[in-house]
Order: sequence, then C-alpha cells, then structure tokens
Amino acid sequence: MNKTSNWADEVDEEPLPERQVVANSDGTKTVTEHRRTNSGRTVRLTRCIRDKVVHEHVNRAVAERKQWAKFGAERGASPGPNISTTMVGEQVWLRLSQYAAQQQKEAELHMQQQQEERAKAGKSSYILCRVCRGQHFTAKCPYKDTLVPLEEITGAAETSADAGDAGRSSYVPPHMRAGAKPAPGMRDRRDEGPTIRITNLSEYTQKEDVEQLCRPFGMTERVHVAKDRETQLCRGFAFVSFMDRESAERAIARLNGYGFDHLILSAEWSNDTR
Repeated sequence: MNKTSNWADEVDEEPLPERQVVANSDGTKTVTEHRRTNSGRTVRLTRCIRDKVVHEHVNRAVAERKQWAKFGAERGASPGPNISTTMVGEQVWLRLSQYAAQQQKEAELHMQQQQEERAKAGKSSYILCRVCRGQHFTAKCPYKDTLVPLEEITGAAETSADAGDAGRSSYVPPHMRAGAKPAPGMRDRRDEGPTIRITNLSEYTQKEDVEQLCRPFGMTERVHVAKDRETQLCRGFAFVSFMDRESAERAIARLNGYGFDHLILSAEWSNDTR
C-alpha cells in the first residue's frame, strides 16, 4: 500500500543567502547574515564589528604554551581558546610580598638566637647531687645510704628557727592591738562616692555598655555589672559610682524610665548612698 505524501515535504527549502562582509570607511565592518527560525521564517541579522588589537605582555613560557598543537576534538584548530569547548576564567595575577625575603631572614635569625640561648643554657647547667652536692645523679651517689640529704637538714633547721622566733616575738600588728579599729576593706570603700543602682538591664549588657550610657552625665569612679556565676550573663542590674553627687542626680533624672536595648530602665540611689 503506497502512502500519500504531503506536497510541502517534497518542496526543497531555498538555500540561505551567503554571509556578506562590507568594509566601512571608519574602519568597521558590517556583517550581514541570514538565519532560519524554528517556525521556518527567514530573518536577516546585521552586525557592525570593529577589530581592535590589544598588546599584552605575558610570560615567555605562557606565550609558548599558547602555540602548542591541539589534540583530540580540537586537533588542527587554530591557536587560542575556542569558546564552544573552552571556558576562560578570570585572569589572576600573583603578587609576591616585597617583605617576604626580609621576614624569612628575620625568622632564621630568631631561630638562630634561640638555638644559641639553648646551647648556653645547656652549658651552664650541670648535674648536682642532693646528698653530697657532687656532680652526679642522686640515685648514683655512693653516700646516699649513709648521709641525709642536705635539703632536709637545712629545712629542719629553718623550721625550728622560725618556730623559736615566733615564740619569742612580742610584736603585735596595729590592727590586732587592744582598742584598734578594723581596717576598712574593699566592701567599705567601694561606695564612698555617690552610687546609683540601674535595674531592668538586658542579660547581654556589658560593663562597656553601662559606661557609655553614664558617660554624658559626668565622670564615673566605678561601674559594676552583676553577672551570673555559671552563665556570666548580666543579672539585670548594675551599680555606678560617680565622682560627685550632681552627676549622679542628673543620671537618675535621665535614666529613670529611659529606653535602652528595648527595655525601660529604672535608676535610683543605692542603699548605702541613701
């Protein structure tokens, strides 16, 4: 049975016009090409091209590698990369540090000095027996079973002398004498200046944050942020000691109800300052 064929299939497609290249007076070239789309339409593509020669200074070895004969699917192709089979990456220039040689020389000199110091230390150190003070190991001392080590003898003598001196001494420190007042400790001295208490702080608040917060009101003498012992995070309050009372009053007036780190602060006098 013969199948009837479509008359459109028997019609041969017309060949596309040849590519035309026209040289212009301004040094450019006009290239005209014809292409057939997927729908069967014939379109004309016109491009204006200007050739530009770029001179590039490259390493001699790199220039020689560019002239190597190609192999495989590119056998017989012209020198240079083919964009259809080769992806050209960005050119990266290697710049060596001008101080590399100097740094290497300094490192070698430092290493040499360390070796000399070790050699001097090895020469100055010597083996000393703890029993007879001879230049041999204590385990190999011939008198280790008959003599007592000198360190034990001198240590016992110093201990007995200290005990005798302590028993005969009549000196009593001033703070231990009758009627003497105890010396003020750090806990008593830390609140000498006017101190305020700032509460409702964020757990991520640091000492530097509180210092920067109180700096506009005057000079601070001491800033203490209470932190948890395990997590080392802020417990929500801090103490700030100012140099004068006026600065502390300004800080309380401005910081009480002030928004800081998405929280509303509360500032008041500490118990000792009241």
